[in-house]
Amino acid sequence: MSSTVKGQFTVEFIIAVVAFIILVVYVINFVSREVPAFTSRHNSDSIKARAFQISEFLIFDDGAWDADQNDPPRTGLSSGYHTLNNTKIKYLNTLCSTENGYKKILSNLNINTHFTITGYADFKSYLLSENRCADISIFDSSSKLLSCPPAGSQNWECMVTRTDSTERHQIVRYAPNTTGGAINITVGVW
Repeated sequence: MSSTVKGQFTVEFIIAVVAFIILVVYVINFVSREVPAFTSRHNSDSIKARAFQISEFLIFDDGAWDADQNDPPRTGLSSGYHTLNNTKIKYLNTLCSTENGYKKILSNLNINTHFTITGYADFKSYLLSENRCADISIFDSSSKLLSCPPAGSQNWECMVTRTDSTERHQIVRYAPNTTGGAINITVGVW
């Protein structure tokens, strides 16, 4: 005598399948709602952190302007302990007056730098680089010492990418200069 076993749907099995489908739909819905908000906040925080990092670098790093004023390896403006050097600010203003000089500044600040991918190490560098732009303004008590990029640069590559809807964050910092006055540094990143 042979007996055949047939698959049967039981009430418990049907309830389990329906509960599983509802759970999967809920998780997919939750993830699709939350991920865009999370990435948006991450992008905003990343821009704010980059603006702060640039201002820290300009204030606290001595730079390396002695090697070549038109092609410095580092663009820090400090001269001694947290004191900004007016000569270095003038060098930066001169360097920033051309589009290639502005690109050099962005490269030194590790902004808008994408490397050619030829291997794994270069690919990691590419992932760590950012396709952003920055503007830097420096004022003393009586005048504007630096405008980077300068007025009239709206056709430069970085300026063309900026629109009214582009997210931009700005940080304002103050530091003493070598003559004892106060310097206002404004850094914007988008």
